[in-house]
Amino acid sequence: MIIKTYKELQFYLEMFRNGNADLMILEGPGGLSKSKMSAEIMKEQQHLRIVSHVSPMRLYSLGFENLNLPIIFEDTDCLLQNDSNIALLKMFTDTNEVKEINWYTSSSMLDQENIPEKYETRSKCLIICNSFDAVSDKISALRDRGIHIRFFPTTIEILNKMKEILPEVHKDLTTEEKLRVYYVIEKYANVCDNLSLRTLVKGLALFKECKNKGIEWQTLFLNNLELNQKLILLDSFMRQYKKEEDRIKAWEDAGFSKRSYYDYRNKLNAKLQTTSENVCEAPLSQITCNPAN
Repeated sequence: MIIKTYKELQFYLEMFRNGNADLMILEGPGGLSKSKMSAEIMKEQQHLRIVSHVSPMRLYSLGFENLNLPIIFEDTDCLLQNDSNIALLKMFTDTNEVKEINWYTSSSMLDQENIPEKYETRSKCLIICNSFDAVSDKISALRDRGIHIRFFPTTIEILNKMKEILPEVHKDLTTEEKLRVYYVIEKYANVCDNLSLRTLVKGLALFKECKNKGIEWQTLFLNNLELNQKLILLDSFMRQYKKEEDRIKAWEDAGFSKRSYYDYRNKLNAKLQTTSENVCEAPLSQITCNPAN
């Protein structure tokens, strides 16, 4: 299923924390705070978190040392480069209430740590990844075992989240300075490819460096925003012309096909999609700052 709001994301992460999902797969672009939100929601709940790489034997022993605790797997691309890890992951993500985990290859290390060659666990699993399709050929069976969530927040959701985290990042900058960067992002958000919370963090870092050296920062920042020139052009046509046929004609006069017009219109509309329910209260809503400064 596709979810587009942080409120929905919080609901499903709390569902996992509360033990109501044997297996949950959370997929979505990087830089959207999936891992941070999961850590925040799970901070009072004892759990095992496996990040990026772990050897198969270590994964097996960690499962025993953290028997029955929830397990969170992050950045599974590296984890799945090893066939033994894949086999263990399939055991851990079995949706039976009690899962049997085994390691029948003899190991002096396991003997020294008094870890048996098999054990049972009730651990529930959360897999966090940027693209499940990139790894699903190896673990395609997992998709049907649990809840598969694809997190693709709307532009307004990402912008609202930026305002929410603004007080937490680069605390050596004033609120007014941070808002200057935010307003530039807000202005170009609908025509920016790969918009994420990292866009704000990188923009603030660039602003601070330019401020310290007395360099004009906005041009440098815009060069780093990965602005989609076709979306910029289409956005201008959408504002300039009221009739669809006039927009299409202008698009074709610019050298592009009618089919590509609809492709880019759908992409632009997807960025604009929002409802009043998606707009959250921003902590900075009481703060004013002139965007032109």
